[in-house]
Amino acid sequence: MVSLADIACEVKLNISVVSRALNPNPDRHAVVKKETREMIREVAKRMGYVPNRTASFNGRKSSATILCFLPRGSDRLTADLMFGIVHAAGRENFPLNFFRGENSGDFADFINSLSKLEHSGLITFPPPALGQEMRQVLKTYHEKRKTILMLNVSSNTVREGLVEELMDIPQLGIDEYYGGQLAAEHLISQGCQRFYYTYFQSYPIHVRIKGFCDKITAAGFPAPAAAVSPEDFAALCKETGSRTGIYADRDIQALNVLTLMARHGVIPGEKNILLVGNDDKQQSAYSIPTLTTIHQPSCEEGVLAVEKLIRMIYGQSEKSELLKPHLVVRQSSGNFGEEYKIY
Repeated sequence: MVSLADIACEVKLNISVVSRALNPNPDRHAVVKKETREMIREVAKRMGYVPNRTASFNGRKSSATILCFLPRGSDRLTADLMFGIVHAAGRENFPLNFFRGENSGDFADFINSLSKLEHSGLITFPPPALGQEMRQVLKTYHEKRKTILMLNVSSNTVREGLVEELMDIPQLGIDEYYGGQLAAEHLISQGCQRFYYTYFQSYPIHVRIKGFCDKITAAGFPAPAAAVSPEDFAALCKETGSRTGIYADRDIQALNVLTLMARHGVIPGEKNILLVGNDDKQQSAYSIPTLTTIHQPSCEEGVLAVEKLIRMIYGQSEKSELLKPHLVVRQSSGNFGEEYKIY
């Protein structure tokens, strides 16, 4: 492993100068000239230098560890997110501790344990139901430490307006509104003239549905109607004439729609009914027919989450940010000629 001494030898400068140049938060009384600092950092990068984060934090009597609270579910989205977090933290030599949960009680246990856990920053999902007490705890944590990053607030909670309420805390997520728009644009481009949306009934992701509906009405079509019961889909299967486009706010709901329609001998994408989901879960590429869906860039989100949090740990301010999802076209919207297309 490349050390500070190795770099000092290479650049022919004192090791203390090299240390200050590579310190992301140096003492203001020990500043290295810009030209020298840039030269040292370029040499360190070329030599493959990785800073010892634990040692640097021990010097400040604190911990370099990043804590992550993530959903307990084991699917592509969570796996990709964790991979991105692990990759970025490993690249920056920051230790990680993961905590998994699925409800408000798990989240409360995690939050209440923070005072006992040595750490430098926190990456966390909110639970689906985030109570007033926990919201206040998060705000207080941010006010005191400025080292918390919230993930996917709009798509992971049942309470509308939570993004705005927690807006002082930096947030990173997927542009769910844009994802709904992508679904609408695709169905319109496929010649659909009637539109419906359906949602996972435990809690709909309203911002996805709003993006879909706004795009449909902006294109001059009647506002889409909700179709969520077996009877709704039985009626749709009997309709003839104009092409019908259906958008499901989650892949799991889209797969439910495929099952319901199969009972009536209808395969979305073959004739006048097209279907688009959202999330690009593993099952979507193997269903019959395969499911057109909106891909969530979860791995990229994990990498960016760590990069943002590390900058916050070293005193920088970070703005909230949304990553753009993209459309994956498969058979359920008529693409039977190729395996799939990505837009």
